[in-house]
Amino acid sequence: MSFRTTDENVKTWRLVVKKLKIGILSRGPQNHSTRSLSEAALIAGHTPEILDPFGFYLHIGGTGNRITYEGKPAEDFDVIVPRLSRTTARYGEEVVAHFEWIGTPVINRAKPIAAARHKFHSLRILAQHGFPVPPSLTVGSSTFLENTLVEVGNYPFILKPFYGTHGRGVMLLDTPTSLTSTVDALCDLHQDYVIQPFIAEADGIDIRVLVIGGEAIAAMKRSAPPGEFRANIHKGASGEAITLPEEYTHLAIEATAALELEIAGVDLLETNEGPVVLEVNPSPGFEELESVTGINIANAIIKFITAFAQEN
Repeated sequence: MSFRTTDENVKTWRLVVKKLKIGILSRGPQNHSTRSLSEAALIAGHTPEILDPFGFYLHIGGTGNRITYEGKPAEDFDVIVPRLSRTTARYGEEVVAHFEWIGTPVINRAKPIAAARHKFHSLRILAQHGFPVPPSLTVGSSTFLENTLVEVGNYPFILKPFYGTHGRGVMLLDTPTSLTSTVDALCDLHQDYVIQPFIAEADGIDIRVLVIGGEAIAAMKRSAPPGEFRANIHKGASGEAITLPEEYTHLAIEATAALELEIAGVDLLETNEGPVVLEVNPSPGFEELESVTGINIANAIIKFITAFAQEN
């Protein structure tokens, strides 16, 4: 049994008559995914508003527990959709948590967003649920690094920051000297990194699966360009629509559920022992995924949001 990324696989969520006021938290109104969500919401008859997370004031106690946006009350949204970047995530998560507190439905919620964004913490959650993940290590110093690495894998190793997107800050280190000196420098700068073995058999290829409301909506294979080890579209990788094996579909859906997310981009890597979960992105971009699969992902998300808001 297999999954093919075509519009036929997009789940038909039950639409409701009520038109929604949808708040999209994003600092990038011209970002493809943000703009597409707003346009899809308008076409569906809803009223979307793109909201800069830094425009919110959060009130506790005093005259009441409230949330305002650019000086005006902001409690009348039917649903909030966070599209948080690296720069907006910390304060944005507080905004999301405040909306949750006053009873506004949110997709995704603040704590799951925070857990998924933290690469090491998210891997711990996935491992606790029995999901296959790459051998991963984080350290507070390089003192016993070489003794510990034998339990993780062999050179070369990849270093990833705890927080990061689009392959930024990811390093490939192939000697004890380069790895130890890099870890020393990062520890001195109080920068936290995950250390993982470079999985050569993946051949610079990973798989991105978009999960919406418990359904794998679309998937693509991402291939790193020559001379690059990161299969990120922002680093020049190419995308290709694929037929997704049932094992991969199940893994992506269940990993999203384990992190308590409604919408996520799940990155999988093929190893000699089978697929592993690299990471789960709580604010996935989908421009390239729409381009290579032909699926209207923004429309699928709005359909899910409509049903979600009615049920919550």
